[in-house]
Amino acid sequence: MKQLLLLSFCVLCLSVSAQETDETIDELTQKINASEKVEKLKWMDSLSTYLTFETNRNPDSLITKTIELALQLDSLNIAVFQLSNRMDYLNNKEGAPEEALQAYENLKHKVKLLDKPATLARLYLNIGDSYYYLKDYEKSINYYDTTQTYAKKAATKKLLGLAKMYKAGSQSQMGEFAKSSQGLQESIRIFQKLKDTFNIISAKNSLSILYSQNSFFEEAKKERDEAIKIAKAKNSHAQLVSFYYNAATDANKVNNQKSRIANLKLAKEAAEKSWHADFYKPTMLSSLVIAFAQTDSIKKAEKHFNEIKSGLETYRTGTNKENYIEALKHLWYAKKDYQKALRYAKEHVIIKRQNSDYEDLMNAEKFLANVYDSLGNSSQAYVHFKAYEAIKDSISNVQKVKALSYYQTLYETEKRDAKIEMQQSDIALLDAENRLKNQWLLFGGLGMLGLFGGIVLIRSRSAVKKRQRLQEKFSQDLIKAQEEERTRVARELHDSVGQKLMLLTKKTKSTGDRDMESLAGNTLEELRSISRGLHPATLEKLGVTKAIETMINEVDANTNIFFTNEIENIDSDLNPDQALHLYRIIQEVLNNMVKHAEAKAASVSIVKKGATIEALIKDNGNGFEYSEKLNTGESLGMKTLLERAKIIHSKLTIQSAHLKGTSILLQIPT
Repeated sequence: MKQLLLLSFCVLCLSVSAQETDETIDELTQKINASEKVEKLKWMDSLSTYLTFETNRNPDSLITKTIELALQLDSLNIAVFQLSNRMDYLNNKEGAPEEALQAYENLKHKVKLLDKPATLARLYLNIGDSYYYLKDYEKSINYYDTTQTYAKKAATKKLLGLAKMYKAGSQSQMGEFAKSSQGLQESIRIFQKLKDTFNIISAKNSLSILYSQNSFFEEAKKERDEAIKIAKAKNSHAQLVSFYYNAATDANKVNNQKSRIANLKLAKEAAEKSWHADFYKPTMLSSLVIAFAQTDSIKKAEKHFNEIKSGLETYRTGTNKENYIEALKHLWYAKKDYQKALRYAKEHVIIKRQNSDYEDLMNAEKFLANVYDSLGNSSQAYVHFKAYEAIKDSISNVQKVKALSYYQTLYETEKRDAKIEMQQSDIALLDAENRLKNQWLLFGGLGMLGLFGGIVLIRSRSAVKKRQRLQEKFSQDLIKAQEEERTRVARELHDSVGQKLMLLTKKTKSTGDRDMESLAGNTLEELRSISRGLHPATLEKLGVTKAIETMINEVDANTNIFFTNEIENIDSDLNPDQALHLYRIIQEVLNNMVKHAEAKAASVSIVKKGATIEALIKDNGNGFEYSEKLNTGESLGMKTLLERAKIIHSKLTIQSAHLKGTSILLQIPT
């Protein structure tokens, strides 16, 4: 989907909505023919730029000649500027990022000699786009970072905002949702200062995609609907393609197939009205083939697929090959030709494994599992279903989603504060007008203004404290909800899936198939391990004291750390909520100890002291600078410990230093 976005961003935000005029082209051509050397280069430079951004003609040949003449005349700045134009054209209109990168490689030795930050910033932005189209997101991020460096040197805010926005797109593809959200909000602030409406709605659209990737569908729809209204008013068809396509993607995620197909049709209509219909067409057709195939509308799916087959060769090759293969696998699966579906499903998985599209790879693995299941090959179906589950678990990382929620809240708060600031500005303006009209109220007005300022200051401080309290409550509610969901999932796994797997294990024993018996037994044990990790049953069955002892013994048995412990029976002193959070805190501390401390020895002590229970965990490991970790926000786990302690109204004291070990004391009032 970012291919559609990047086209609309990169081409349209740098061009103007002007009709193609033969008069302008003829006039510039005559000037080129009537001039020589430097003068000729000037007109060739103008015509190349005009053809690239204000017409739908192919400028590649002219740009190449312009670059050659610029190099002959030692005009390196024009040569690199036109190289950027050529890469922009190859990336966004021809769909040929490999060719764009080759053009850069051919002139790389010359680029190193240029010292023009603005020109270099624009070039590196296009290089980043090439790597994005090739799905090499790490390299694209490196070049977007380089773009930012040169954009700052050139004081070019627009290029800085574009680099941040594109980098956020790459980070989103890599699963770095929090960083992506933060980058998009930074770009929105830049575009708001520039009053760049086009790129504001483009960034908001990217933000809506990010929200939908994390199942914040209401927030995604809100951002997207706001952007669609502006795009319709401006007849920005290229942006509407992206908006409707993304709406279709969200509809598919919530299984609203009617809305999905309706939005894909709207996207196709907008694409046909845009300047880049041929670029969009294969993606739109492939998406409709997949949608109709998945809804058993095989005739409609075949109709759109025939359009792809009878269209240009580029509809089925290059950057469009992936969409073509995906359409084929869904079409054959819908027609129940599972052998052909298997062939293309395997090819599609191989393509997805070569890039960083984590979500697409997850869906490709699941599809392949379904194909094998339809063919009756349960062992291969299990292999790919397990791969699907592994990817799903990794991209559902709680900390990443939690961080995204935080940045979303921050973004909404900033929008509200901006409205308040605007209202205050209006009040100040009216105040000034009244003072001019009423001189005799000058001192009284100043006094009122001072009082108003004092009230605003007091309210601002109060608002800060309130936001802090809300943030703490948000974090604590999230932890509580997480525990409740863990318990629910653990019970369902045990009561439903676990029971069925147990029956399956018993049945496989009677078949005499040792492989299936081993597979069923291992799956059951793995399920039980996951269930225990989600919610420790020993807490309810044996009590918190025994549960903690069991956990410590397991860590002791499976690591090289030598443990000593002194644990008094505290089962009757803690309520269930306190017991759970005490267990989780000790569990988090032990996990961190095993992963990072490299400790040789550790001790756990839980004792009663009057009306307080003290839990002390110590190790002789590497240690860390606690205040530095906390202030820089690098340790979400450490903040989770503090939030859990607050939930049970306890005091958590952490003492640690580099190479001096760590000591963590939790004091729980009973």
